[in-house]
Amino acid sequence: MREKLRTPEGKKFILAVIIVFLVAVTVISNVTFHGVEDQYNLPMEEWTTSMFFIQGAWAFIYSLVFTVIGSLPFAFWFLGPKDDRG
Repeated sequence: MREKLRTPEGKKFILAVIIVFLVAVTVISNVTFHGVEDQYNLPMEEWTTSMFFIQGAWAFIYSLVFTVIGSLPFAFWFLGPKDDRG
């Protein structure tokens, strides 16, 4: 697998995974942190350190899951078998 990731197609796949992760982190963090503010009517200035840590951990976990799911099509596109059909 390492050999495939060192090819130009593998490098494109890694770049696609990084972009998917950045988009996922941005969207999930925004939804997570602002959702708590809206749901509980609790501005971030009143949050404790543990609340930031817990919400950040959840945002990271969800971002990883969405990155894996969102990267699957790119894996097939960049790393899949190449043939002459279409």
